[in-house]
Amino acid sequence: MSNDRLKYAQTLALAIERVRESAEPGEPQKLALKALWAQSDEASATFRMYGDTLTVDGEQLPDTPAMQLLAERLLAHNVMELVIARHAEATELLALARGLAMEPPGGRIKERLRDVGSNKVMVIIANQREFEGLHRSAGVTAAFHRIQMDEEAKSEWNRFLDNAAQKAQDRHVDLGATGGSAESGSADERMGGSKGGGYAPDVRSPIPDPRLPQPPTLQASSPLGIALARLLANPYGKDYLVLLTQLQRQVEETMRADKVPEVIDALNTVIELESKAPAENVAGGYAATLRRLLTGGTLAQVAPYLLESKRARRAAVLLTRGRDASLDLMVGLLASAQTVGERMIYLDVVRKLPQGVDRVVALLSRRELQVLCNISEVVGEAKLEEAVPYLGGLLEHADQRVRRAALTAMAKIGTRQTVEPLRRVLNEGPPELRHLVAVNIGGQQARGLTAPLAQAVEAEEKIELVREYCRALGRIGTPEAVQVLSRAAEPGGKLLGRKPTPKRLAALEGLRLAGAVAALQVLSSDGDRSVRDAAVAALSAK
Repeated sequence: MSNDRLKYAQTLALAIERVRESAEPGEPQKLALKALWAQSDEASATFRMYGDTLTVDGEQLPDTPAMQLLAERLLAHNVMELVIARHAEATELLALARGLAMEPPGGRIKERLRDVGSNKVMVIIANQREFEGLHRSAGVTAAFHRIQMDEEAKSEWNRFLDNAAQKAQDRHVDLGATGGSAESGSADERMGGSKGGGYAPDVRSPIPDPRLPQPPTLQASSPLGIALARLLANPYGKDYLVLLTQLQRQVEETMRADKVPEVIDALNTVIELESKAPAENVAGGYAATLRRLLTGGTLAQVAPYLLESKRARRAAVLLTRGRDASLDLMVGLLASAQTVGERMIYLDVVRKLPQGVDRVVALLSRRELQVLCNISEVVGEAKLEEAVPYLGGLLEHADQRVRRAALTAMAKIGTRQTVEPLRRVLNEGPPELRHLVAVNIGGQQARGLTAPLAQAVEAEEKIELVREYCRALGRIGTPEAVQVLSRAAEPGGKLLGRKPTPKRLAALEGLRLAGAVAALQVLSSDGDRSVRDAAVAALSAK
């Protein structure tokens, strides 16, 4: 919980309590309301009740007496969500505090906001049944007065209030009994609407800005499409929080109707809008909405679309953005996937999540043989170096299938950590395992295996294995690997030490794979006709 969010919630609770203490606008009430107004100048805030849990911008508030007071007042008025946009007017905040301070039905919180023409403070009222049994037993005043601050905390709080009051004073506003403002014009005139106009922005004819991202397949006439179009018409305006709240409700309704593709398209657009937000606090409003929407349940409905080519990329964007909510889901899908193609798709998402790689390699500690084989295969295909220590442990596994899968994965990864275990196999392993290692080595990340392969080429008598070692060196393709292959392709002595043609041809095949044109040109004039013809053929194929 950030200090700024907690301070915002504390300031709102204090303003409500000061209004409850006295209907007259004395100095304590004015000071608290000015502090709340100063907070709204700095940032927006969205308070939500989840059961009896109070959150602000998606983060749970601590169970302190002040937060108990705020939760109690929201519950008393059946407020499920409260949105305070940045730069809310003094009249709106005073109407909010007065509405929450009074007991219902006299509070008439929505009517009070409507009466002042509020368009930056919005409340969503739930049915009474949704709040049955959730009201707290402590009285409001008793709960507030249970706050016991030490002297240092009191001084810090008073300094904050003094600074807030000074900021409010700089704007020349007097929060009097009528809630009026010294700024010119009535509240209604400043809002640009009539007294009965309500707090929702005028979005009857939204025209999305063509410079902003547009949803590719979303039905423009659907409720979600209309809500998104309204947001796109003015995504960073003064009413963007209201528009985001309206969009959130439509996303939830659309998910309940199992129209997942529409939601995928809409939320991708919201993420793009967030990335283009002109200010940090505006991006924060978008981020809070995305946190509320990208729940585990929503992401579970999105995940199958990773396997649909049309929406795979956009589904991956949402699952990556889901972070912690995505991790368990994606690791579970990875462990149970039936094909290597599916596993690679899931792994690509998991690698982008915090702690995702750690969770993947931890699967190599599981007992299920199929999981061990499948995850070994996918980390090898992905060349996931972090998995090497776990794969090394699996080389001693009791089951031969697991050992083979781990060995194959280490050969494909081929980084420096794999050199010693693979060297032992190349030197001491049975021919089948030596062949398995060789055919899976490739890429410049395996340059550390050049020396073990060079030794294997010299020592090996089976030409089939020599050929695979040379091909592995060709796939590595570094200057060091080409140098080894060039030496292996040399004819040797005229009488003594003459190299067998099959070994030279094997080395030439490696040079072809490495694209070593200069070495092939030298061999194109070799005295051995077989070598010469093979070199010419390799050059002509370039």
